[in-house]
Amino acid sequence: MRSILACYRVMMKTKLSERMAYRADFLITLLMMLIGDLLIPFFMVLLYSTGASFPGWTLHEALLIQGIFTLAKGIAFPFFFGIVSTTLYHVREGSFDIFLLKPRSVLFITAVNSFSIDDFGRVISGGILTGWALSKLGMPGAHEWMLFAALFVCSLIVLFAISLFLSGMLFKWVGSSRVYDVFDSVSMFGMYPRTIFSKTFQNILTYLLPVTMIGFLPAASLLGRPVQGSWVAALVCLVFLTAGLTYWNYMLKNYTSAGG
Repeated sequence: MRSILACYRVMMKTKLSERMAYRADFLITLLMMLIGDLLIPFFMVLLYSTGASFPGWTLHEALLIQGIFTLAKGIAFPFFFGIVSTTLYHVREGSFDIFLLKPRSVLFITAVNSFSIDDFGRVISGGILTGWALSKLGMPGAHEWMLFAALFVCSLIVLFAISLFLSGMLFKWVGSSRVYDVFDSVSMFGMYPRTIFSKTFQNILTYLLPVTMIGFLPAASLLGRPVQGSWVAALVCLVFLTAGLTYWNYMLKNYTSAGG
């Protein structure tokens, strides 16, 4: 664990030094990311101001879901979700072979090299939105915070598993540069209350492709409204992660290198 943290610490210093060479660009990137992440909550405020709403969910409860969703992405994207773009770039350029020569796990080397300091803007926007929603709803108790922490870890597990599936696919289908669009299209369902969907679709989003774990289920537990089946969904997340790791390693073994 100490060596893992040391690797990330060195990479963080390196990336920060690179971005500080162009401070204005770095600050503009963070600002644009902050504005972009707050657009959907802004439209949510407009929706509720017209008198429309999600049945059973107040404005600030709905905003809390979106805040936690953004916060989860704000942690996932800097530390490991970048393996998708890193794999795409290095496989396409024929330089992924260098990762295979490193004296560490290939997945770990890929994750460390994918670290992005720019994506910390999502932590800021997610933290602002979550904090504002909680200030209007009241501070949860210790029990709610513990449930939230456990489910929030599961949300990161889901995002890691998705990144494994998307990046693993790129070992063979390197032309699939639109994988982020696939992720955005599927994961967006986690930004809204699960109860607005049909029962069948709820089960798909919770027990088959557990994207409701990214935002909705942790938010519900923080509000003191834990959803029945949340812990089953947590187990599904672990199965999902196992499947992702298995798939990624399988695709890595079938990687034919730059000369293949």
